[in-house]
Amino acid sequence: MDFFSAQEFARKRTKWMVLLFILSVLCITVALYGVVLFGYYSLFADNASHRNQAVTLYHPDLFLATLVGVSGFICFCSLHKIRELRQGGAYVARSLGGRLVSPKTKDPDERKLLNVVEEMAIASGVPVPQVFLMPQGGINGFAAGYTTSDAVISLTRGAIEKLNRDELQAVVAHEFSHILNGDMRLNIRLMGVLFGLLAIAVSGRSMLRVMSDSSRRRSRSSRKGEGGGLIIIFIIAFLVMCIGYIGVFFGRLIQSAISRQREFLADAAAVQFTRNPLGIADALKKIGGHSHRSLIRHPHAEEAAHIFFATALSGNLSSPFATHPPLEQRIRAIEPNWDGKFIFVPVKKKEPPKTASSGQADKDFIRKVGTLTAAAILSADQMQGAIASEKEAISADPAEARAAILALQADAAEELAPDAAQAIVRKALGPDMAQRTAQWTKKFAGMPNRQRFALLQHCLSAGTSDGLKPMEALIACMTELAEADQSITPEELAILRSAKLYLKRKRNPARRFRPMPPAQLAPHIERLLSALSYAGSASGEALNKGFTAGAKQCNRYLLQRARRLPREAISLQELESTLETLADLPPPQKKIIFEGALAVIQSDGRVEKDEYALIRCVAISLDLPLPPV
Repeated sequence: MDFFSAQEFARKRTKWMVLLFILSVLCITVALYGVVLFGYYSLFADNASHRNQAVTLYHPDLFLATLVGVSGFICFCSLHKIRELRQGGAYVARSLGGRLVSPKTKDPDERKLLNVVEEMAIASGVPVPQVFLMPQGGINGFAAGYTTSDAVISLTRGAIEKLNRDELQAVVAHEFSHILNGDMRLNIRLMGVLFGLLAIAVSGRSMLRVMSDSSRRRSRSSRKGEGGGLIIIFIIAFLVMCIGYIGVFFGRLIQSAISRQREFLADAAAVQFTRNPLGIADALKKIGGHSHRSLIRHPHAEEAAHIFFATALSGNLSSPFATHPPLEQRIRAIEPNWDGKFIFVPVKKKEPPKTASSGQADKDFIRKVGTLTAAAILSADQMQGAIASEKEAISADPAEARAAILALQADAAEELAPDAAQAIVRKALGPDMAQRTAQWTKKFAGMPNRQRFALLQHCLSAGTSDGLKPMEALIACMTELAEADQSITPEELAILRSAKLYLKRKRNPARRFRPMPPAQLAPHIERLLSALSYAGSASGEALNKGFTAGAKQCNRYLLQRARRLPREAISLQELESTLETLADLPPPQKKIIFEGALAVIQSDGRVEKDEYALIRCVAISLDLPLPPV
């Protein structure tokens, strides 16, 4: 299953979640209707107007009122929670007790975690996620967020202390699989739905607690016979709490239906990414042998149980309604000959042998979208070493990160004189930022494109660590730099788009996909394919060959013969508008358009520097994680 299929599969599973949600609301309504009838006849049985009335089980008005009340209460709670969750992955991590790990941390375990996450981000071509640490002693973790731009990785203290680097890398690779395959977006929506289903059980418990306190206060002063009504209300509160567990049951059922199979797939992906089956297998074995296992003791753990790496709740872990498959099944799926013994003491392991990359240019971009490979991780590890000093300076100061982004932008603007660039930065952001930018520009001289894009992903994360407002001013300055020389290079456009989209998705991570009919898509596709055809050094018939190859790939969206636009008819504003429009398409449409874009640049059998930069710009705009290739 490729990136686009996985994204679409995760999106379609939402329908099952909605269906089970509706079914649970109906079941809760029927059960609560019975409680309402009980209360109705118990409390009014002595009333003169009701004394001789026969007991009737079906009251249409009463049932409708109960249905409206139950569904309204559950939907209100769910929508309230969903609104809170729209703040993104960092909100989820903090709501579960996580704290942000500082890039300046001196803790060796925290440094190890940061390095592994950064390595995986570079290898998969996504912005470096924020890293959170939960104080729990068990071995567990999760990924949360709506997009790759607001994704976070959160692990427990037990995980970073008890797992060696191979095992930690496997767990992080497992979570990156959820980020790349669309599970993360589905999981965060499911949290909101489950909150509404669990709210009735919580309300019942609260009512019971209030009634118990009230009963104790009145027990000494009440005369015999005065507590009949109170007892009935007490019974009703108890029944409401019990009925609330119907919501708990359906919540577990939904979590099981959504997450169990995905865990097997994410385990397999972790093995594929790291080429080290022992990493994920031994991490699972250590959970089985740990005294705290993978338990998360937190008030919000139940509604978020499905997002964790392993079972977060106590109880029957082998139940068919458990949120995760049993550890034994997951281990045997990876290691069929496992002897059944868990690891009770952490064991130091040798570094797995690393296989060198062939160095051959891999043009199969579409297969690389949303994937991690052992070669990409090795390449990321090497890049980490190459940019270590720059990365350290960027992590220490958000202003340095923003200056580095400006330097990348200014350096990519081939026709803009350095003095003119410095003047623009000085006027927009002050002399200090201009001086920092000049220093970074010297450092970037001769740096390969792969390292530039890897460093850019790190700069975006670090540059927003002190808030989003400084990034707004930075992007305004970057736009001015791009327009100053009346031209823009593909690399310059890719950097500018990366910064703009990162900020946009940070502000509004929970955007919706909007499919477009072919009639509306056609002009945008023509403009994009035309711009790509001019990116390389091709001319004459070769230009037509590239454009025609892309148009053929996208022919289902082109209602008539596609027309390559003249070079002068493609402005920066129009191209950006096209990329903005295509960004909100669902995965199946994105896949066809991206395949068309790839067909243009691969039509002559080679991928040039500007073509590579522009195809990365398209991938960034479509929110497609493209590893360095």
